[in-house]
Amino acid sequence: MSLAEVLREAWRALSAHRLRAGLSGVGIVFGVAAVVAALAVAEGARRRASGEAIALGVDNAFLRARPLAAGRPAAPRFRPDDVLRLERDLTGVVLAAARRVPARLRVDRTEITTTLAGVTSSWRTVAGLALREGRWLSEADDAERRRVIVLTPALAAALGDAMKPGAEVEWEGRWLTVVGILSPARRVDGEASAFVPLSVADHRLSPGDDGRGAQEIALRAPHGIEDAAARAARALRAAGHPDAAFETIVPLALLRAKREAQRMFDWVLFGVGALALLISGIGIMNIMLASVAERTSEIGVRRAAGARRRDVLAQFAAEAALLCVAGGAAGVPLGAALAALIAAGAGWPVAIAPSSVAIALLLAAGVGMIFGTYPAQRAARLDPVEALRG
Repeated sequence: MSLAEVLREAWRALSAHRLRAGLSGVGIVFGVAAVVAALAVAEGARRRASGEAIALGVDNAFLRARPLAAGRPAAPRFRPDDVLRLERDLTGVVLAAARRVPARLRVDRTEITTTLAGVTSSWRTVAGLALREGRWLSEADDAERRRVIVLTPALAAALGDAMKPGAEVEWEGRWLTVVGILSPARRVDGEASAFVPLSVADHRLSPGDDGRGAQEIALRAPHGIEDAAARAARALRAAGHPDAAFETIVPLALLRAKREAQRMFDWVLFGVGALALLISGIGIMNIMLASVAERTSEIGVRRAAGARRRDVLAQFAAEAALLCVAGGAAGVPLGAALAALIAAGAGWPVAIAPSSVAIALLLAAGVGMIFGTYPAQRAARLDPVEALRG
């Protein structure tokens, strides 16, 4: 028999028992849906972890001061001489310091509450900032306490269409001159919408704060960033900063740890989906065995009419394959809908990769081949004479 004839006979047999075929295929539908949804959750978590690390910069590290109390901003623990000491000790490493303060920026009658970051001039290099127009902050701006500011494009738009280099923005009774506007395609904005020289961000954040300290020191090294971060932490401890006063964040190390944990999570989710397919495969085997028992006489007639064992084997195997293919085709969109429900209800990121769909369909096909083979072989081994008597 040709492949077309085998598929036609298989379709005819399944159509004769539509309810039974549909019920047996439901297991495959939900099994494939479970695999697609599980892999979508795993892929979404993987992409979020990678995105967070990439946003911080995999060649960066951050030394961040801890808050003095819960709900309070981080204390500005790092002094200018801390940065100078690290610059002397760490050769080949770009360093930058940042101090974030709450700010209300005003232009005419428009007032925006945001976060303003006082940074050293090298912050642009570490954070990977790009300019749309104007210039970035210079070392001279910091040394001479020039009242200049660089805005993100979103803040510039919120403050008005007139926000261009040369415009002025009011902050706490002081006027800051806009010297640059960042490009939207920036890597890191430091959770701030505006940047001024570190010496200008002298807003008092806590008792004893003289307005000169920084909350964060950032490092960038094309090679050996983990070693550079460890050496910087040791240098700060030697300068009198206890371990409890700051934390070291290395995005590259975080990414590795998250990927390792994600790998285990992926296997758990994949196992849940595969178990659902396994259970549905057992159901298909049961249905196919019942079908062989019911169609013993049909098999005998076909064998007596000249059908070979492989023809009978091919037909029953094709029936199981059609059930799995149809169930897989219906399970993929159901899995996508289930993934969307998870994203909407739990706030969990999901992403359906083409490889996830391919894996789910291959598993469904594998289930059909594995659990459909035994009933097909049993049908092919029936003795024609005994089958006709049955």
